[in-house]
Amino acid sequence: MLLKSDVYRIVSDFFRTELARRQADALAVFETENEDDFFDRLPQEVRKTAFEKAATFFDYEPKEFSSFDLMVDFAYASYLKNRHLNFLTSGSTGVPKKCVHTEEMLREEAYGVKDLFKPVKRIVSLVPSSHLYGCTFTICLPHVLRVPVKVLPALPTQPWEDLLQEGDLVTGFPLFWNYWLRAGNHFKPGIMALSSTAPCKDEIINDLFRAGLTNFVEIYGSSETGVIGTRTNAGSPFTIPDFWEISSRGNEIKIKRKSQSEWLLLPDEVDVIPPRQIRPLRRRDACVQVAGINVYPRHVEHILARHPAVKACRVRLMRPEEGERLKAFIVLNEGFSPDHVGIIRTYLSQKVTVHEMPRSFTFGKQLPVAALGKDTDW
Repeated sequence: MLLKSDVYRIVSDFFRTELARRQADALAVFETENEDDFFDRLPQEVRKTAFEKAATFFDYEPKEFSSFDLMVDFAYASYLKNRHLNFLTSGSTGVPKKCVHTEEMLREEAYGVKDLFKPVKRIVSLVPSSHLYGCTFTICLPHVLRVPVKVLPALPTQPWEDLLQEGDLVTGFPLFWNYWLRAGNHFKPGIMALSSTAPCKDEIINDLFRAGLTNFVEIYGSSETGVIGTRTNAGSPFTIPDFWEISSRGNEIKIKRKSQSEWLLLPDEVDVIPPRQIRPLRRRDACVQVAGINVYPRHVEHILARHPAVKACRVRLMRPEEGERLKAFIVLNEGFSPDHVGIIRTYLSQKVTVHEMPRSFTFGKQLPVAALGKDTDW
């Protein structure tokens, strides 16, 4: 299903996302420039990591390349041989999980949702194609719909009314849409928006419609499963596409692709609305979203607890009024004081990603607990 031009874009996105990950903890920026020049100017550590991630993705032994074009040729040949792609989870638990998606799986997903996008004349991609969401909706779906793709930086302050046109499907994510609305943007008539990677709040969806949006689709899924459900309005449940078989008992539901034999448990606890609708309630794996990236606070706790200054600690997501990052509460060992926060920050920065790094640190004599002894906020 992938063309060589698709592999070219995927490989390019591996380098760009890795560079963005190291340079900033904000929205990734994908510039357009000569790829060979871009390749030559990349820091060695960025190239090394991108070489490794691309090798995993296209399922070949890691190796270095002297040019961007040679790497694309090798990756495309590997895809033609294997006919599958390996997507990785965020790795916030320490070891990223490899999720194999065959060419058949990618095709059935794109065809399984195509009827939602019948009015689309062009897809505008604001997401990396090396992510499953980006691959499905900015590479596979355009082939199914037979429409072109325009790749743009995910910068909310661009002149969007000039960049977008009637019939566009804009593939974004909740953090981007939030900043896009704050920037005071508006849609021309006839534009459709897509959102995934994290739950999109109802108020954001409603505000997008108030900003002139014609149609909206939110995708619910995971790296392990791909698309599980779709919805088109705030407050609506998600409808499970027809390529899934469903087995439910009470509020526990399992799904299985009709083309496969393995039954899968949903990543969230859900309310089941027969026959094919669900409403996600909470994550099973204690995962939270930081800037659109899956992060596991317990993983950061385990790393923080290994520092000699730390007697006990808790890490959790900030309240909305505090921000959109993690925060940490620390009980210090004897001989240490809050003045040592600098060495703790330095230690953590060498062990976790920018999205896992707590934005604030609070110190106390004991961990905060509620009246019944359960962990509480601070």
